[in-house]
Amino acid sequence: MTASIDEFLRQHRATGSEKADGYSPDAFAKLTDQEREIVFTRLANELPWSAQWMFLVDAVRAAALLKAEEQAMRGDPYGDVFMIQENLVTHTGDLLYQKHMIEDYPNYIEKKRPLVVDAVHRTPTNADTIRFFKRVILVEANSSAVVRASRHLLDSLGLPRATEPDKKHYDALLSNLRSDDSQLKQQTLVQIGVVT
Repeated sequence: MTASIDEFLRQHRATGSEKADGYSPDAFAKLTDQEREIVFTRLANELPWSAQWMFLVDAVRAAALLKAEEQAMRGDPYGDVFMIQENLVTHTGDLLYQKHMIEDYPNYIEKKRPLVVDAVHRTPTNADTIRFFKRVILVEANSSAVVRASRHLLDSLGLPRATEPDKKHYDALLSNLRSDDSQLKQQTLVQIGVVT
């Protein structure tokens, strides 16, 4: 056995914050073909949390497996399929899975929604993500999801925060988008160029 598989197995058995930190790339360097099979199988058993690491072991096989898992897991309001969808977008460039994240959003339980908003933001910015953030800001009852969508919208539009005046302007816009006043939200969206 190589040092890489030993490192992977050590990290695989970790608990607590060490496990939460994920794997180091060293755990995947210089694996033999047999070790890659062992690692891939163990990672597959940890889905969806292990999705990103599977691509380091075998990108082609990871994409195929994750596409099948994504289809099987969609629709579970308590699930974490958004993790798989985000990784498919990141590693394959296929924006279909970004669309699936956006489509699936209303089905998630309340505590999952802010996590999905963040996952959408970690995919490429485009008209679909801008519309998604706008919709969350306007209709979502989950205040944490609204705050995150507001920040992500402003960041996606490239609003500056480098100087003190820019920061004040950004914070004022953020406050307006987080407001319970729907008219103020609409006015702010128009102000930043997001047609409502």
